[in-house]
Amino acid sequence: MPPVYLDCNATTPLDPAVREVLFHYLTEEFGNEGSRTHEYGARAKQAVQKARDQVAAVVGAKREEVIFTSGATESNNLAILGLAAHGQETGKRHLIGTRIEHKAVLEPLEEMERRGFEVSWLGCDEQGRVRVEELEATIRPDTLLVSIMAANNETGVRQPLDEVFDLLEGHDAYLHTDAAQAFGKEP
Repeated sequence: MPPVYLDCNATTPLDPAVREVLFHYLTEEFGNEGSRTHEYGARAKQAVQKARDQVAAVVGAKREEVIFTSGATESNNLAILGLAAHGQETGKRHLIGTRIEHKAVLEPLEEMERRGFEVSWLGCDEQGRVRVEELEATIRPDTLLVSIMAANNETGVRQPLDEVFDLLEGHDAYLHTDAAQAFGKEP
C-alpha cells in the first residue's frame, strides 16, 4: 500500500498553475528586483510588487507593510528576536507566550529567556484554547510582547485572537501571531 501524505498544512504538492508562473520567472524573467537599471530588474520589481499587493489584500495590510522572508520560521525569528534591542532600551523585558505554539515560536521565546527576558507561559482550556482571562491577569506594564498562534498546527484549534486583540487595545505590548496554519483559510 502506498503511503498517504497527511501534512498538507505544512507542505503540499505544487499546484500546476503556480508551477507555470514560477517556471516563467525562473527561466524568462529572472531579474533581480533590486537591479532596476535594466528591463529584467524593472519587470522583477513589478512582479514582486504585484505579489506584495496580493498578500496585502488577503491580510488587510498596506503594500509597504508586507515583508517577504524565506518562510514562517524566519518570520517568527524576525518578529520575536527583533524586539530584543527595543525591550532592553525601554526596560520592557516581559513576554507572554503559550506552550502550544509551534517550535518556530517556542525557540525564539526560549532564546529571549536566555537573553534575560522573562517569559510567562499561558495555559489553555480542555479544547486547547488560550484563556483570555489568564492573559489579562498576566499582562504587566513591562510586557513587551504577547505571542499567540492563530491556529494550532497539530489540532487545528483556532485561538480567540479577536478577544486577545480587544484586551491589548489599551496596552502598548506588541501582539505577534503565527498565522502560518491559518493564512488564506480564515473566513
